[in-house]
Parts: sequence; C-alpha cells; structure tokens
Amino acid sequence: MKSSIGHLIRKLVGKKISGVMSAVILAGVSPDLANAQQYVASTSTTVHSETLATSDVLNPNNAVGAPDGQSATITASGLVVNIAIGSITYSSDAALHLNFSPALPAGKTTYVRISELTQTGLNLDLSSLLNVLGLLQNNTIRATSNGGATTQELVRDPAGNLYIAVTPTNTYSQVTVTLNFDNATASLIGLALGRITLSVEHATNYENTVFTPCEQAAFAFTAIDPHATGISLTLTDALQNPQNAIDGVVDANNFSLLQNGAITAASNVSQTVYLGKTIPGTNQIFAVVSKPAALANLAVLDNVTIQAYLGATPVGSAQSVRNLLLDLDLLTLFGNDGLAKIVFTPGGGEFDRIVIRSATILNANLFTGIRIHEIGARPAVSFTGGALAPGRVGQAMTSSLFGAQNFSIQCGQPGDYTYELYQVTAPGGRTMAGTLPSSVTLNPDGTFSGTPVTGEDGIFTFDVRATNQFGQTGITSFTMEIERALPVTLVSFKAMAEGQTASLAWTTSEETNSDRFEIERSQNGKNWTKIGSVASHKESSVTRHYSFVDPTPLNGDNLYRLKMVDLDETFSYSRIENLRFKGIALVYPNPVGGSENLTVNVGDWSKVKAVKVVNAAGKVVFEASNALLSGIQARNLVAGAYVIQVTNIDGSVSSQRFVRQ
Repeated sequence: MKSSIGHLIRKLVGKKISGVMSAVILAGVSPDLANAQQYVASTSTTVHSETLATSDVLNPNNAVGAPDGQSATITASGLVVNIAIGSITYSSDAALHLNFSPALPAGKTTYVRISELTQTGLNLDLSSLLNVLGLLQNNTIRATSNGGATTQELVRDPAGNLYIAVTPTNTYSQVTVTLNFDNATASLIGLALGRITLSVEHATNYENTVFTPCEQAAFAFTAIDPHATGISLTLTDALQNPQNAIDGVVDANNFSLLQNGAITAASNVSQTVYLGKTIPGTNQIFAVVSKPAALANLAVLDNVTIQAYLGATPVGSAQSVRNLLLDLDLLTLFGNDGLAKIVFTPGGGEFDRIVIRSATILNANLFTGIRIHEIGARPAVSFTGGALAPGRVGQAMTSSLFGAQNFSIQCGQPGDYTYELYQVTAPGGRTMAGTLPSSVTLNPDGTFSGTPVTGEDGIFTFDVRATNQFGQTGITSFTMEIERALPVTLVSFKAMAEGQTASLAWTTSEETNSDRFEIERSQNGKNWTKIGSVASHKESSVTRHYSFVDPTPLNGDNLYRLKMVDLDETFSYSRIENLRFKGIALVYPNPVGGSENLTVNVGDWSKVKAVKVVNAAGKVVFEASNALLSGIQARNLVAGAYVIQVTNIDGSVSSQRFVRQ
C-alpha cells in the first residue's frame, strides 16, 4: 500500500529545516557549481479567479535565472460552506509556467525550489493533508510539463531547502507549477474561507552540465516516503530521519533508520537515493550501515538489498547487505554495533538512483531493518604512488607518502584518507606485495616513523591501501631506498674568516670505512668547485679534529661544504657554511691617469680564464686571456667610467668599477 498520509503528517508537522517541511532530500548541490546548471529562461502565468475566490501570480520573473533570494508567489483562495442540504464552494487556481531554452532531455529531472505552503483564513485547516506533501498528492499543488506523462516528488537539499522534483517522459521545455484551491476543499468541514500561498524561487536542471568525476560525486537525493507495502505506517515508523543518509556526516549517532518492524506479514519498505544526473556505470555505490538495536538475527539482512536503477529500470543485480558484509569480512563488526562500510560496483551500465529495500516474509515475525549512516555513489579511488625520498640507516624517518614522485589521489585531499601497508597472499601461500624494514612504520596519516638499523639498507617496494570515510579503497605501489649509514658522524663544521683567508674546521665522533673529506666552494649555491681534500682516519670511534685553509677566497659570498667520501666512493654532504669577503681592490690605482698602468690584483693567474674591460655603453674595449703581470696601459682607454671583469675557470666572476682620467 502507499504510505499513509495521516502517519506522515504527524512526522512532518513541526520538523522544519530552514523553515521548510521535510519530504524528499536533495543533497550536495555545491555552491561552487552554481553557474554550471541550466536555469529558467522565461516565465508566463495562467490565473483563474472567481468573485469570492481570487488568485494571482506575483513577480513571476523572480524565478528566472540563478537563485538570488527573490521568489515568484502563487496564491489561490476559496470559500466552502457545508450545510445540511449540501455545500457551496467557490475556488480559484493559478499557475506559473517555467520555460527552458534549450529543451531538456526526456526522463531527466528538473528541481523547482519552493517554499513551505502558507495558509490564512477562517477555519482553514489543511493539516490532515500533510501541508505541502499531502497537497502535492491530492494535486492542490501540481507540477506538470509539456513533455508528456510527468512524475512529481518533493525533495530537499542539505540546507533544508524544499524542491519539487519533476521528471517528464519526453523531451520538454516547460515545467508548470499549479496551485488549485478546489482540490483541497473535500477535506474541509463546516465553514472555511481562506488563501493558500506557495513561493517559487528558481528551477534547475543538471543533466547537460559537464562535471569532473569528483564534482559529480557531490550530488545525491533521497526520498523520505518509504513507499511501503504490507505494513501500516500508522503503527510502524518505517523511515526515520532519511536526510541523515546523505548529509556527508559519518557518525554513530547520525543515521537514517529503515525498518519493517517485527511483523508476520510479508512487507516491503524502501529508501530511494536520487543522483544529480546520470552517472557512469564504473562509479561505485557505497553505504555506511549499522545494526538497529532491535535487530537480533543477522540472517534477515539477506532481505535488505541495495539496487542501482536508471529511471525505473534496474541496473545490475540487487545486492544483499549480508552478502556485501560477508565479502568484506565486516559481518562481525556489524554484529558488534560497529559502522560497516560496504562498497560495490553495480555493473550493467550507467545509473541515476539507488534504492535500499527492506523486506519481510510471511510469518517470520523477526525485526527487519537497518541504519544507514551514509549512502551514495562516487568514482572509484584513483591512487598513484612512486619513488619516495630516501631514508638512511641510523637516522629517524621524516618522509611521507605525499612527497613521492607522481603521488596523487582522487577524490578529495590526501588527508581525507587513511593509509596502511597492503599484503596480498596468492594461492599457494606466496605473498604478492613488498614490505618495509621492521624498524620502519607507515602511520595511518601517510607519514613514516622509526629509525632503520644496520642491515636494513636497500631498495624496498611495497603496496599501500588508502581508505576514505565511505569505505572506498585504492591500492598502489611505492618505492623507498634506505641508504647505508654515513661513513662519518659529523659533530661540528665551522668556517671563520682570518684576514683575507677562510679557515675551516670540523670534528667527527665516529668514522666507518671513511676515505677522505673533499672541500667544496660556491658563490651561488648551485655551481660547486672542489678546492681541496683532507684524508680521514678510515676507522675511528674517538673524537677527531680536522682543518683546512682557503688562501684565496672569492670577493663576496663564499659557501663551503664537506663532501664526506667512503672507501667505496659513496658520499654525503655536510651542512653549508657561508663567509663574506670584501676583498682587496681588484684594480689600482683608481682613478687611473692616462700615463699610468692599471694593475689587476689577481692572486693566482692560473685560475683566471679571461679579463675584460667594458665601457659605459656596454662595449668590450679590452680583453685578454693571458696573465696581465704588467697591468693594462691606461693610455689605450679614453677618459670615462669602466668596469673590469675577471672570469675564473670555475665560472665565478669578480668585477670592479674604475675611472680613467
């Protein structure tokens, strides 16, 4: 039988969400996508009034375009007088026509945003008609189209906004919302005089919108009418808080309860989740479910099923919740009142809705039902790994999965998932997945902890499973190299300026298979030059002190580092020390007279590649690649300002401005 109107009114009256009575839920309409939907292009109206019963449509163009907080208003009124010999009735109706361009596809739903019905007048009591829900069922409120046979149903979004979901059979370009007072008069007794008003804010269709898979995942709808057969809804509260199944909150205390109760009759109740538009058959259906307190026999879960549909046509086969729990080894968790997360791909092609159905068989007399904490459809998890930053024996791990080369995960952010090592055992007991050293742990947040010990160096390839809050998983491989311990434990490394030389000093506390220290210098941190080498002590477990002097530091910044080389030529670097030298004048005298020679102050000409003199116009007026021991004859330069540039073999450049008088 159809769900009882009298039962539903008792559930809906007084339960407002943002000022709107509950009916069917529309979830996940992202405000970021508000400019992507198809809205009403224009409107027109039809009004039928009588002398004692007027009707009107005010501000119809407020329903055009995207929502802006303004609404069109439809009003109808009437007078009913019931007397002993009969009744006298005056009534009116009004309609708002919502026009779309281009036309919309057949079988695809448009959502008309409406307000809660308001009523005013003498002895006007429509509560027995369930307010908006009942008035929709008896056609006091009616949504039609120019697309042939049309279904209508009330829906809500997560913010509690109320819509009429309108689904025509054929292609259509117009949806009409009619308010007819005459259809409500049969339930009125005695004298009733009044008006009923309905506001229409906008209408939206998503079918032609192109979403990325992750955007599409945000759209879902759910009915609150359980469409029950075989039970009395005045005795059994078959569907409670259905909106909790699509609100995105996965919590033990937040759920929709679908139940038949403990009855001996064969019965059927269901909750339907509508998707924003038709989605690919590769998408997964997920459900987070738990056991109602009254459910004592888990075998009845064979009669609780989840089924994908395209319109009224089933897609794939109905999946029993009990089998899904068994397949994922979750039946014990479910039986212990835990939240069980089930995921499956329906198969059979694209779909646009999901129905979860609970049934009882004749004379069973067992409570049947389920708690639904969240249900919907999302793309399968796309998870890509790669090579991770290396670790080293003796050093604490600081890396995470997110730093891997080519790391990516969709939908959502990396922090939306938990991570674990994944082992697959093939027939015959062979393990088909790598692992990590025993001293290294992959934490649920994707970070690594622990310190590799001696003997755990090498390259490790391992599989990781990522799981989101809905139970969807993705598996991919990562590679991590654990490098051998450093040949040297470096306690300190310091650089100090002593006059025009750089003095480097370092200390070690332990050396293993160490060969030498190479001293490197750079002026920009990118190009490094070896400027010396100091032999190590090979093997040592006591404190050792080393030093090195750079007699010719560069003008400006001098960056120094140690390259610590093992006997097998593996190496590691120390931290960088920086010294800055103002230096001796590169040329003198400055200014220089026409009869003088300009002396170039270079300590070691064997390290010089070229010398150039550039005039104020940027033209090279002198160039040499040989040692200028006698300087540059100033008489060859005209009076003016110049820059001398000395380029060293290691690529460093020194320059100074001078004046020829």
